[in-house]
Amino acid sequence: MIVGILLGALIGHVWPSFGVGLAPLGVAFVKAMRMMVPPILFCTIVDGIVAQGGARQIGSTVVRSLLVFFAITVLALLCGLLVVGLLRPGNGLAVPSVMPHIDLGRELGGRRIDGPGDFLLRLVPDTFFSAFTAGDVLPVLFIGGLVGFGLLRIGTAGEPIARAIRGLTQLQFAIFSFLIRAAPVGAFGAIAFTVGTYGIAFIGSLGALVATLLGASLLLLAILLSAVRLWVGLPPIAVLRHFREEFLIVLGTSSSEVVLPRIMSKLEALGAPPAIVGIVLPLGYTLNLAGTAVYLIVATLFLAETLNLTLSPRQVAIYCLVMLGTSKTAAGVTGSGFSALLLTLSLLPDVPVAAAAMLIAVDRLLSTVRALTSGFANISATLLIARWGGATISAVRVPPHATTR
Repeated sequence: MIVGILLGALIGHVWPSFGVGLAPLGVAFVKAMRMMVPPILFCTIVDGIVAQGGARQIGSTVVRSLLVFFAITVLALLCGLLVVGLLRPGNGLAVPSVMPHIDLGRELGGRRIDGPGDFLLRLVPDTFFSAFTAGDVLPVLFIGGLVGFGLLRIGTAGEPIARAIRGLTQLQFAIFSFLIRAAPVGAFGAIAFTVGTYGIAFIGSLGALVATLLGASLLLLAILLSAVRLWVGLPPIAVLRHFREEFLIVLGTSSSEVVLPRIMSKLEALGAPPAIVGIVLPLGYTLNLAGTAVYLIVATLFLAETLNLTLSPRQVAIYCLVMLGTSKTAAGVTGSGFSALLLTLSLLPDVPVAAAAMLIAVDRLLSTVRALTSGFANISATLLIARWGGATISAVRVPPHATTR
């Protein structure tokens, strides 16, 4: 992965036209990973609900999850506020011009969000099977929940279906283990395209923003690591070592969903019950996007500072309240954090929506930071909730390619 990332950056810088032409390598890899996410999410949600065995146990897990997710989102916004206030990344910045040929839909690949009500509309698919082809995780969560509770309702008649779903899960994890071997190639193509398209100098002009987002994310991760250490008993170095390969893959692909099956397997290897992992982690990929929350507050205040706009404490507080909701609209799609930013700015008049265009050139880097932060926040949340439920968590060695459950 490291070789692929460095080689991609070198090719994109030295031979930009060739680097741009390598884009299909990165796109194809991410598409292959996304192809596996809906069925894996569906199976793990259904299996998790069936394994819990009752509405009360499931409700308890969901309520605990929502409480932890809310706390992490608030913490993410506070970290962003603190670091932006200290570093002031937009102060005195010469705003770069946006490259005229940039196509938001094509480059970012994020689904445009029309308003808060769109969250509910996205939740319900047009048909049962379209939930698996729409490229959105929300309908999969909805269908998985219906099937899981339906199996609980029919009791023993549903046991053959539950066993078949567990077998299908094993098959999907085996397929995933084949596809994940192409991760270095995908990272090579993605990085080469980004550097070849925008150039090192153009990306560097917004380096202060990237550094600020990274600093805020690191502060959040340090707090989460401390919480895991105190509540779960896992040392920070053990957690980082345990998931180091997944972090490298996310670093190269800018998407946390491509490592979802590996994260699930390794969480279970640490001692987190499969029933809790199967419910909490899919929910987290929709409702615990801590990286997006940090990004929204950092990007908004950066744009305001760059445009010499002064936001009062009351205005900042209103932005934070809105971001508690809009940060949940960027579920599982690379670049959708940018769409969530557009939605946030469109709901409040203080910062012009058009100003966000200056962030396009570095969105690949910002997306990487968002994905890493959200992925780690979901790992931390799952460990905390598992311990809350009485599970014993301990660090173990996991085979490098362990992707079966």
